[in-house]
Amino acid sequence: MTLTDLVCAIATVVALCCAPVIRSQHTRCPAGWYVNGIRPTGRFECRRVDLPGVIRGRLHCTNGTHPIVVLTDREARSVGCQR
Repeated sequence: MTLTDLVCAIATVVALCCAPVIRSQHTRCPAGWYVNGIRPTGRFECRRVDLPGVIRGRLHCTNGTHPIVVLTDREARSVGCQR
């Protein structure tokens, strides 16, 4: 095994560990923010309750799931994928 093979193997492991975080299927806005809807493409916005500000994100729904706003909390801060 050469040094290049070792570096490539380590890079592969790191990429596989980061993939679920980068291509998430659920997320939650910070406290004091709310979800301002979600598009069929998975794009969503978190907005502040009182102050201006926006955080944009995207869900990656797979296997026939579609993006939804999860209304289990009173503040509508969570988004996820559902069949």
